[in-house]
Amino acid sequence: MTTEKGEQLRQQLIAAVVKKRAALARAHAVVVRLMEPGIPEAEFLSLLWEIGPSNYADIVDERDINKLCGYPLCSNLLEKVPKQKYAISASKNKVYDLTERKKFCSGYCFKASEYVKAQVPTSPLWLRDRETRASFQLLPRDIKIIKKRIQFK
Repeated sequence: MTTEKGEQLRQQLIAAVVKKRAALARAHAVVVRLMEPGIPEAEFLSLLWEIGPSNYADIVDERDINKLCGYPLCSNLLEKVPKQKYAISASKNKVYDLTERKKFCSGYCFKASEYVKAQVPTSPLWLRDRETRASFQLLPRDIKIIKKRIQFK
């Protein structure tokens, strides 16, 4: 290999590392921004392109640590977090793990967050400039979450 080709390869590697670090720094800045309450929907949707699934999980976890609902568009505080780890449904004969669900203030916020999380691109952050930018959708608010009320007489 000639020294000219070696130098060219070295410059390409340095450029790739710089690009990767810049993408990771942008993702970190997005995580920090989305930890705050009161994020506008348009800003939230535009920032999703800059993060990966692990970054989104970090956002949910950090908001939970700060006692905020894990869904970035919700500004509610987590007040009454259940102590139990599992829920048992006798009618469906199933046991549900509540670990992730406890990070959200409501069933809607949990479902909306999972809906957004499924859309976050899995490709490496530093290679996204080669892809077409995805259009993200939010879970519509008019979806009814049915709560059964038991009335005792």
